[in-house]
Amino acid sequence: MTIEFSSLEQMSSIIRERRKELGVSQKNLARMCRLSQSTIARIETDALKLNPSYLSVYYVVDALNRIKEGHREGMGSKRAKDIMHRRIIFVNQSSSIFEAIEVFKDYDFPQLPVLDDERHVIGTVYQRDLLNIAMRNPDAVKRRPLASVMKAPLPQVDTDSRVTGIRTILENSGGIIVVERGRAVGIITVYDILKTV
Repeated sequence: MTIEFSSLEQMSSIIRERRKELGVSQKNLARMCRLSQSTIARIETDALKLNPSYLSVYYVVDALNRIKEGHREGMGSKRAKDIMHRRIIFVNQSSSIFEAIEVFKDYDFPQLPVLDDERHVIGTVYQRDLLNIAMRNPDAVKRRPLASVMKAPLPQVDTDSRVTGIRTILENSGGIIVVERGRAVGIITVYDILKTV
């Protein structure tokens, strides 16, 4: 049963109950709706007092209805290659911290994979780490190699991995790299899973 629009007084409890029933966290729902987690929390607490825009409530209701529909259809047959983004935004292992910061400015991801020239995954850099370095020592960002702040690679799965297994991995990671013959061919985030389940 899909959520129907009703008065704002009723929407708070309806949205909260449906989200819990579907097992979706406020954080993931917020990401899917492109709203803040605090906005979701306030809508669930007292939408009338918050007086959210109709569009915000629409996003939340639409997202929950799509998730519910996905549960009904089942996702056991979906594979990584069915939901991955084929365009991977990444930085090269030879990049400087400054170059990585420029990429973060353009895309505002929390992390970026680090690939070599053959598209092998060799690590991950995190926006927060680079910002800390830039604030402490702005002159170092152009000289210091990215490899000096690189951390372990994001988890990797092959193109035929089932989405049901990928969901569990994403609970502890901001993203998953999809590989084929050892080379990165796609990326999956929590948002991609929410769009399809």
